[in-house]
Amino acid sequence: MTLRICDPELFGVTESSATLYFRVEDGAGAVDAPAEVLLDGELRAASEGPAGTRHVRIEGLAPGRRYRLALRTRGGDVAVPTPFLPETFETHPAPPGGEVARFATLNDLHFGEPRFGGTLNEAMEWGGDHPDWPSVRESDGDVPYWQLMNDDAVAEINEAGVDFTVIKGDIADRGRPEQFAAARSCFEQLERPWHAFLGNHDHYALLEGERVDGYGILGQPEAPRTLDVAGWRLVLLDTVRPGEHHGELGPERLAWLDGALAESRETGTPTLVFMHHHPVPPEFREQYPNSIGIVPEHSLALFDLIGRHPQVRGVLIGHTHRNRVRRYRAAGRTPFAEVNCTKDYPGGWGHYRLFEDGSFRQEVRRTSSGRALAHSSRCASFFRGGYRIFSLGTVEQQSFVVGGMR
Repeated sequence: MTLRICDPELFGVTESSATLYFRVEDGAGAVDAPAEVLLDGELRAASEGPAGTRHVRIEGLAPGRRYRLALRTRGGDVAVPTPFLPETFETHPAPPGGEVARFATLNDLHFGEPRFGGTLNEAMEWGGDHPDWPSVRESDGDVPYWQLMNDDAVAEINEAGVDFTVIKGDIADRGRPEQFAAARSCFEQLERPWHAFLGNHDHYALLEGERVDGYGILGQPEAPRTLDVAGWRLVLLDTVRPGEHHGELGPERLAWLDGALAESRETGTPTLVFMHHHPVPPEFREQYPNSIGIVPEHSLALFDLIGRHPQVRGVLIGHTHRNRVRRYRAAGRTPFAEVNCTKDYPGGWGHYRLFEDGSFRQEVRRTSSGRALAHSSRCASFFRGGYRIFSLGTVEQQSFVVGGMR
């Protein structure tokens, strides 16, 4: 029976590695038949299974080099190039200076979420099932899907040996005390320090008339706040209007941010800004998910503020459940990088490296345990098959380099 490569993804590139995900299927479904990865026509990796989504990471690549990529079954069927599996890719250049720290990010973990998928109602909440709109429920397996995805992401972060983790909001799906308690239990498995701030979902207990102290349950200081690490400044913002989907950065919040950035500009300290919501230029205000981003008037003020502070190397964002990088003229060269959620497709976390020259590197990683890949791959087909296209992004949106300070 003919074998074929299904849903191939080049997911993550560094100066010395490339990571791929794919399945091998016959007419009846996924199988554990062998598959091969070729670079410039040379066999660089072989995969013997499992019968599901596979994870292949190729190490030892040359920095700053373009490679021709082919993925095939042992019988010779070659995967057709797609936006997610390009014919060629280029490794990042070698770092120009010394690395000073590594950290991870998690976002949109949604502890306690009862289901994901189905249709969307006018309030942008999950509605009913439909043949073209499947869903998954937390009761479908022995362990709720959000628990296995979040637990396994934490385990992989520990294996990566990062120095700390930043958690960018939407921790508790409905802002319930028991959801925050479950999150804290998970985060306490992290072997290095962690720093969390809240997103819009973390305040949704207000919709049921209850105020919940999420920061208190997590044992975390409230945002906004700053962290100084290895010669870098990290700024953790609060963009939430409690009880609402959308975000806000009104005059008081912007004044606080301006003060925090003035300090790092004066000292010449490279800076990263972390926030939950994404900014929205006015011309895109009606497009989903822009309709639940930071209100455009506040976004314009944010762009102007960032543009006055070139020491801001990047703005790192959650909320949208997708990989996307945007730059805005008023904000100068600073990238605004959204990263996919942890709890469904593609399901993972951000890996960052900071360098002494003020440069940094992002690599988004899919959580790659067998059960995590089974769940996240199932979710890829949700929303009439559009979720994969919406969430995944190209490899350039997942992995990139930001140069040092001038």
